[in-house]
Amino acid sequence: MRGKGKRSNYKKSRESSFNKQPGRFITKEDIFISRIASILNVHKAEVIPLFSQRARTTIRLNTLKAKPQDTYRSLKSRGYELEIIPWAPNTYFVNNRDKAEISQIEEYRRGAFYIQDLSSILATVILDPKQNQKILDMCSAPGSKTTHIADLTKNRSTILANDVEVSRTNSLKNVIEQFGATSAKITLSDAREFGKRYPDYFDRVLLDAPCSGEGRIYMKGDKPLRFWSIKKVNGSSTLQKELIVSAFRTLKTGGTLIYSTCTLEPEENEAVVSYLLERHKNAKIEPIDLVQSKEFSQYRNHITNGIIHWSGKDYNKEVRKSVRVLPSSEMMGFYIAKIVKK
Repeated sequence: MRGKGKRSNYKKSRESSFNKQPGRFITKEDIFISRIASILNVHKAEVIPLFSQRARTTIRLNTLKAKPQDTYRSLKSRGYELEIIPWAPNTYFVNNRDKAEISQIEEYRRGAFYIQDLSSILATVILDPKQNQKILDMCSAPGSKTTHIADLTKNRSTILANDVEVSRTNSLKNVIEQFGATSAKITLSDAREFGKRYPDYFDRVLLDAPCSGEGRIYMKGDKPLRFWSIKKVNGSSTLQKELIVSAFRTLKTGGTLIYSTCTLEPEENEAVVSYLLERHKNAKIEPIDLVQSKEFSQYRNHITNGIIHWSGKDYNKEVRKSVRVLPSSEMMGFYIAKIVKK
């Protein structure tokens, strides 16, 4: 009877574990929250609020199509509340309009301003493109950074804007025309081959790599994690390593490569940069001075340094000089590393 009683209790225990303790079943959201909490070194309870913020609308006035002061006055006359971004030329928050609304006005249609996330603008500002340089935007669609480079250099640089998909290059062509980036030439190519085709050729390279897109996740949206998975993280990392090696090979000695993603995952960020540093001893990471500047002071709480150890893996100590942008109402989640060829 004692043995029978034990078996009866054992069965009840099993039913209780599976039916009354749903925490035993790990969901995709559980995995996502645990990883982000570990990466950012925050409590799990902080993760969902972090990814439940809508970024304010950010625009940059496009000097290639209109005088910025004229565009500014025109938008102000429409009642737009514009807040200047001190570290990014001609860049403003629009505090009382959303993206859908401002994309319908005449000034936007004729290319007088571009709607662009501030983290994306930061990457191009750090690239610091100059006139008369040869510049590669390796994965350039939809064209935000290509047109920004053209604007910063007043169409006096040679820009190669590449993408691998026909549909994306068609959209890129339309954007380049709309915003007057006449210095940009579009190519349709597998960027992994650029290192062989253009060795030691470019002064500046921007590799905004395809990624798992964590920085764009909005937890209040419908099925926010439908495009995110560990499989996508791992697959992206494999591709990114091939791309960053190709990008570095295209650089002239003394040239600058910006590696960026809109994800927070170390496998897609520090691991990829470390992979490059291990294979090319003349690749060096430089500190990103802009984020330590006075102009950037009010945005610095959105920035953390690269991490050198995570989930049992060690990364090159130099990746501390890279930066991770935390999701906020000002900037989407992002990662940026500044690499030079010595």
